[in-house]
Formats: sequence, structure tokens, C-alpha cells
Amino acid sequence: MLAAAPRPAGAVLDINDRGPMLHAGRFNLRITNAGIVGNPFPERSFDPSFEYPKGSGTELMQYGALWVGAINDQGQPVVSGGPNLEWRPTPAPDDTVHEAWAGQPGTIRGFDDDGDGRIDEEILNGKDDDGDGEIDEDCGIAGQQTLACDYIDDRPEAAAWYYGGEPHRPLGLSVHQEAYAWSYPGYDGIAGLTFHITNHGNTPLHQLYIGFYADFDVRTKDSQGGTGDDNIGRVTYSQSIPRGTSSVYVDGSGLINTACFERFRGTALPAVVGREGNAFLPVVTILPLEHTHDPLAYIQPAVAWGPKKDSFNTYVFAANRGALAGGPPILDADRYAALAGQWPQSPDDFRGEQHVLVSAGPYPSLAPGQSIDFTIALVAAPSLDSLGTACARAAFLYSGIQLNLQPDYKGADANWWIYGETGINGHEDCVEAPAGYEFTVDPDCGLKFAGRPDPLSDPPSPHFKVYRHGQCIWTDADCDVCTGNNGNETTIRWVDPAKVPPPPAYRVTAFDRAVKVEWDNMPEIQIAAGVAGPVVNHVFVETFLGYKVYKLADWRNRSSLLPPEENWALLAAFGPDSSDSKRLLGTVTDSTVAYDRIWYERPHYPVGRYAVVDSQVFDGFDYIYMVTSVVQVQLSFAGVPIFHRYESPIIATFRQMVRPRRDALPDAHAVWVVPNPFRGHADWDLPAVHGDRLTRHLDFMGLPRAPCTIRIWTVAGDHVATIQHDGSGGSGEASWDLVSRNGEEVASGIYLFTVDSSLGKSTGRFVVIR
Repeated sequence: MLAAAPRPAGAVLDINDRGPMLHAGRFNLRITNAGIVGNPFPERSFDPSFEYPKGSGTELMQYGALWVGAINDQGQPVVSGGPNLEWRPTPAPDDTVHEAWAGQPGTIRGFDDDGDGRIDEEILNGKDDDGDGEIDEDCGIAGQQTLACDYIDDRPEAAAWYYGGEPHRPLGLSVHQEAYAWSYPGYDGIAGLTFHITNHGNTPLHQLYIGFYADFDVRTKDSQGGTGDDNIGRVTYSQSIPRGTSSVYVDGSGLINTACFERFRGTALPAVVGREGNAFLPVVTILPLEHTHDPLAYIQPAVAWGPKKDSFNTYVFAANRGALAGGPPILDADRYAALAGQWPQSPDDFRGEQHVLVSAGPYPSLAPGQSIDFTIALVAAPSLDSLGTACARAAFLYSGIQLNLQPDYKGADANWWIYGETGINGHEDCVEAPAGYEFTVDPDCGLKFAGRPDPLSDPPSPHFKVYRHGQCIWTDADCDVCTGNNGNETTIRWVDPAKVPPPPAYRVTAFDRAVKVEWDNMPEIQIAAGVAGPVVNHVFVETFLGYKVYKLADWRNRSSLLPPEENWALLAAFGPDSSDSKRLLGTVTDSTVAYDRIWYERPHYPVGRYAVVDSQVFDGFDYIYMVTSVVQVQLSFAGVPIFHRYESPIIATFRQMVRPRRDALPDAHAVWVVPNPFRGHADWDLPAVHGDRLTRHLDFMGLPRAPCTIRIWTVAGDHVATIQHDGSGGSGEASWDLVSRNGEEVASGIYLFTVDSSLGKSTGRFVVIR
């Protein structure tokens, strides 16, 4: 049995001094069993609330709270949650906060710890869930440290509680909450939070929303009362998780291969930036990750009980503003309106005590006995600039691994698009009709193959099936060939960052119509030595599979600096063998590169040991490349071998962009402009987004191999702009963003240019048409 976190003798509510603390990371985060994260009870406890960095005395938050709102059976909007103790544990002595650390007996995920033939059949709750007389003996925890608790909203003490002048009206909900932390560098500012919410009442709840409400107040130990001087900043991140290749056979087209990714992204998430005097303090945000979906919402929305995909929204309020001017909602009707996005927000430029709400929903109904999950992370970082990277790492942690635990159809035609049992060929869910309903739908969604660059011109003919209650059909509800990929029907969230192989150090160099990607062999050394990647012991058997090189060339549909993950393409994969269509590492190995030192009794070859040249590029266009490393780990699930693949994440930044360019020429006599004329845009222009508004450019090509000055003039002789370019390194191309030296976009017209260098001069003209 795992020990519970320390608590005062005889206490039920874990809200008193020296209570449970999530502290494996770089922070101290107080965890309670009252639906509250942090310490809003200074009169009862001197514990930190959300202290970051740990031991500094700097606090980021007064408290965070789970909110669940719904329309009750009287048609009233009701919300459970807040700092008002509407969530409470039962009087059972084991209903406290329970703590477990990775490595303790019973904590290994995906392993039969107690030898009963079942895997992770317990949850961390201090109870004998499987009836074998043991407690928490096979619960498989997610974090390096995990704190878990259970509470409900209809305890008599809560129903008798008044807050803001109105009584608490319970919805009849039970919650199992888990909080996770990691000490691994780069991941030590992340606190994962998962809420499993069940309707234990006798009546359905309608139009249900789930939210996490945080009273952020960034302050140092010398300003414990709070400064009320926090700003709202905005953070954007994108994280793409490689999920292998989907290979589906379609009649009339043949085998269609699709590189698959799972993408997490956030655009303009509110982050609270504290300051004291002229000094900026650490920053914090709530990162929405996932909530339960209902695949019926794709194919039969009228009978769906939940959203078809993540429907998170974030809202900002300020404690020192009026209720109808962006102040915090207090009463149930106000809090429900806030969850639904119908409560006034505080403007970003207002400085004060900032409150942030992350909300998901609505769920049209939650029947008795039905459950939903809601997962977020609190993410802290030293500055706003580093918060985006921290959010991307939190998303990578949550992405977890995908497993094929159910037997798949293995016939000769198993990769045909019309077969979907247990998650193959894009069929991600086994869907059944609700009680009392029957409908006919095409479960295979051939429309997903239309409009592709493959030979297929029209989608294949549908194969309709009748859906009835009590019998499920494997369905491609979201019409995406990458969900339900290769039979990986089970996703285990929260990967251990220590098991992820490190990416190699790499270098990307742009040339004339070519880009060279080079990398080193450090991952091979670290994995072989057991200092990186999955730990190899009696449970794991690890194999290094190789490297993958990814390329971002398609910038369409971007709404942040980087476009969606489906725009990334696998350029090539390399490994010690040719399995999975890999190319042999020996084909890209430069044997002339000497090793520079010995690491873990193996020679380390620097960047340049491996190199691949991409010639499918165009001068003046923008590209980003990433190199990842891949390992395979064999585990035993109750004696059955299961293979997991871990791949280092794609964490790219806009600064990694490269642009192939024309080589410099030996003189300056043949400079030209592309495109000419410039008709409002060029093929290489990126869609304008926040942080990268002026994406248009035209390029001067054929510049000399020497420093040169490009001057642009109107035909009337007015000086428009000057560009300094150094072609000594071989670059014969320079870009101009069509902005004058006065900071204004230039108008349509004919423009002249001159190029002056030690290798000669050049003149020319070009046309801009707006």
C-alpha cells in the first residue's frame, strides 16, 4: 500500500497547514481534496500556493478551482466549484490526498505489478479497487510524482454552505483528480491536472460545461499581499507528434501513404506576467490539453451527447474591475455565463489581479453513470519568451504513446480502406447508436481520399451500414486516415520524458536550389549507454531504430507562426537496416569526418557525420527541417510482448527557417529581380499572422560575391530604400519586403535599382502592381 500525503490527524479536508504538495518539479504546488489547487486559506495554512522557483518565495497563484456548470432538472444554471468548498471528500478515512512516486511498488505503467494477469487495474485512491485485498498495488502512475484524490459536490456540509449570498445547489457529481510533476530539465515547470467527472445522480444533466478557474497573482515573498499589478501577455505554441505512416489501399488508386501527426496548438493563450517595480517576475498560464469527445457528433450530431473535438475557450477577468466590466463572476448564473463565454472580459491592457478561466463544452447531456475527462496543465516559465517552449513540452508530455492492444483483422486485404476493426485504416472509434435510435451511415468515409495529389480523382463509393444500440461499428467518424492508424486504438497519455530519445545536434544550410541537413551520432551513444531514452531493465528491451528527417515546405492554412502539423512531410528515414522503408545509415555517412572525443566508451562524431541533401526546393522559398531519433522498446503485458516506439518530438521555431538562394556571381553585371512584375504577392509569400505580418518580398538575384549596396528609387529619382548585402559567403540573393525607408508599404509603380560593389555595378528596373 502506498502512503497518503501528510495531513493533520483526524482531518477530512486537506486544506490545513503542512498539507500535500506537488514538488517533484521546480515548484511547490499545494493540492487539496476540495477541488482546489493552491492555498486560498492563509488563515489555516502557511503552505505555498504555487511557488516558482521552489524555495524562492515567489508565488504565481492564489488558487485554482474546478468548475462544472450545467442546467439542472429544474432548468436552472448551477455551478459547482470555487474557493467556497462546494467540493468535499466523503468522511471515509481513505478519502484524502494520496501520493505515489515513480519506482515505488505498483507504479509501473503497462506492467502487471501484482501478477494477477491484469494491467493497471487499480487507480491511486487508497482503496482495493480489484477486490484482491491489496490497495493501490497496480495503478501505473503517469508522473514522476503523482497526487490523487476524490471528492463530490453533494456532501451535506457543502449544501449548507453559502457563498455570495446564495446556497450551494449540488449537481450530483463525483470527481477523481490526479496531479503530476516531473523533475526532468525542461519539463520541471509543468503541473499536469486530470479530472474524471461522473454524474452519480439519478437524472441527466444538460448543457454541461467544465472549466478551470485560476486566481493568478504573481508576487515575491516581500509582497505577499499581492501587487495587483500583473499584465496579460499572449503565448502561442505548436507541437507536432509523429504518429507513423498510414498505408491504405484504395480501389482505383492503389496504396496511399500518409505521414501522420498528432498536433497540439494554442494561439494567443492568456499568460499572467507579474512585475515588481521595473523587474519582471516569472510567468504562468493554463494550458488546455484535452477533454472527452463524442464521435457521434461527426456523423449524427442531433443525438450526440458531447462535442466532436476539443472545444476549449479561455477568458480573462480582473479582480479590481466591476462585475459587468470584466470583473470576476460570483453567483451561479454569472459563473455559468462565464463558462459559456457570455460574461464580459477584462481587456488585455488592464493591469491588475488577473483571473483566467479555461472552459470546455457544451455537452448536450450527461446521463446518470456517465463520465467525462478534462485535462489541463499549469505551466510556469522564467519569461514570456520561454513560456511557448514550455507549453510545447507540456503538450509533448501529454501526447503519450499509442498502442495496439486489440487483435486486428489480418487478412490479405487488411490494408483496404473498407476494413476498420480495432482501429485500422482510419477507423478510430467503435460507434453505436444511442438507445432508441437507429441510423444508416458510411463508416469508411471515402471522402477523405478526394482532392489528393494521388491518381484518385473521385472518392470511392460509400458502403453504408445500419447503426443500432448495443452493437458498435468501427468508424472513421472524423474522416481522417491518421486517426485509427495501424490498429493503434489505445492512447496512454503522459509520456515519461526520461524515456524519450534525445534528438541529434544538427545543422541546416541553404544553397542554390538545395538544402543540406547534417547531424551527429550522439543519440546512438546515449541510448547504448543507458543514459537517455527508455531505461533498460528486466522490463524493457530497447533497440535504436534510426533517424527521421522532416521538412516543412507547405505554409498554407497557418494561423500562427508555424502551420498545422499535416503540412510537415517526412523527407527520409535512416537506420541500421532497411525495415519500414528506411534507407541505410551508411548511405548518408561521411567517413571522412573524424571523431572529436570519446563519450561513454564510444566515439562521438560531430555534426556532419550524417548528411542528406534536399534538391526539391526553390530559391526564395522558406523551409524548416527537423531531425528526430527513434527507439523501439519491447515490454511484456501479462506475458504478451508489446512494442512501443518513442521518437523525439518535433519542436520547431520560426527562427529555424532557411531560404535557398542563388549563388553569388563573380561580378555585378547581371542582377535581376524576381518576380517582375510583382503583382500583389509572390508564390513564396507566407500567409500573414500575428508576429509575422509583412511576409511579402521580392528578391534581387545574381548579386556579386562581395559586399554590395542595393538602392531602390522611383522613376522621379526619390530614394525609396537601401539594402546592404554581403555575398562574400556565396549568397547571391537578397530580399526586400516592399517597405520604404520611412516604414511605409510602397505603392504601385515602376522602380529603378542600382547595385554598387568592388566587383562592379549594375542597374535595372522592376514593376510593383498592388
